[in-house]
Amino acid sequence: MNTWPNGVRRAMAQSEHESWNDRNYPGTLEICCKCDEPTGNCEEDNIIADDGNPYCHSCALCDGIIEDD
Repeated sequence: MNTWPNGVRRAMAQSEHESWNDRNYPGTLEICCKCDEPTGNCEEDNIIADDGNPYCHSCALCDGIIEDD
């Protein structure tokens, strides 16, 4: 599970965010439960299956979780 620096959720400068991710992979990246690649999404636009697992757009389409735009 991802954690926040010093346990405090807050905005970070881009350089601080990049450094945090480098030291704590996957850092704040959301990883697809099917292909293990970054979803490209965040909490506000993520694709979550009924079981609570995150999906990338491609895997969600293949598994019928979302419909093609």
